[in-house]
Order: sequence, then C-alpha cells, then structure tokens
Amino acid sequence: MEARRATLNGIAGLLAGLVLACPAMAQELREVSPVPDYGLLMHPDDLGPGDGPDGTQGKAIPVPSGQKVWWVDVIHTAAGTNGLTYRFRFLAPQIGGPSPLAPEIALGDIEALCNGWVAPRLASPAPEPEQVIVSLSDRVVAFGEAAPEAVQYFDSFSVEDGKCVWEFY
Repeated sequence: MEARRATLNGIAGLLAGLVLACPAMAQELREVSPVPDYGLLMHPDDLGPGDGPDGTQGKAIPVPSGQKVWWVDVIHTAAGTNGLTYRFRFLAPQIGGPSPLAPEIALGDIEALCNGWVAPRLASPAPEPEQVIVSLSDRVVAFGEAAPEAVQYFDSFSVEDGKCVWEFY
C-alpha cells in the first residue's frame, strides 16, 4: 500500500512539473458586451428614441397633471443612505419656465410615475432596492452635477407588494 501511494505521489509530482514547465498560452483580449441591468424590466418602447427632446427615451408618459413627461434614465450605481437605491429621472419642462406648475402638482405626478411606471419595471426576483427616488427636472441634467438654474423635484419611496410607499426624504 505504501509503495502504491509513493508511486501515485511520484506520478502526480511529475505531472505537476510538466504542467508548470509548459508555457501557458495567453488569451487574446476581446471585447465583451456589458452585463445587462438585472434589476429592471424595461419595455422595448422605453429604450428607443421617442417623441421627446434630446436626452430622453421613449414616448411621453401620461401623468395626472397632463403635462408632458419623458424618461431620461435610471441610476442604480450610486448607493443611497439606506443601501441599494434606484433613481428614476424624468424630464418635465412644464415645472419650470415663465408659468411653472405648482410643486404640489409635480409631486402628485411623481407619485403616479412611481406607481404606474417605475414599480412595474422593478424586476422580481432580483435584489430589491431599499429606496426608489423619482425625480422631475425642467431640463436634462447630468447626474451628480450642480445645476442651480434647473427646477427639480425629488421624492423617495420604498416598494412593497408592487406599490410605492412614500418615504420621508
């Protein structure tokens, strides 16, 4: 038994020596497609060019106030104060300008967007966000950049049983 074990160990050592002595073939670098967002279920109509201004996607989304609102993007790579956070950003030009909509009207549209547009697009099963932030801006603003001239409204929600629940932001 000892002799057999010694022979097997010798063979294993010999094979390891051969493998280590052979140069490894390097793989050529190749471009790979990025990993898709696993936490969202976007409709094909959401992703293409639509009927809105530059920087928006898809067609205008109906909201209770009747104003024109378009989806800009969703940010999920910047953690919020409570963990995984999805920030859905929308363009709503009528909240700014010479005769802007009242903030209460814009906030009602935000809640409607969360329940009617955002919540259905959160994938399940997937990591559930701790927080969903929905924002309206009167112009397209790059995420994280200061834009003091822009009118922006934000509201924060948790999502329970497919419904948005307002959270103090």
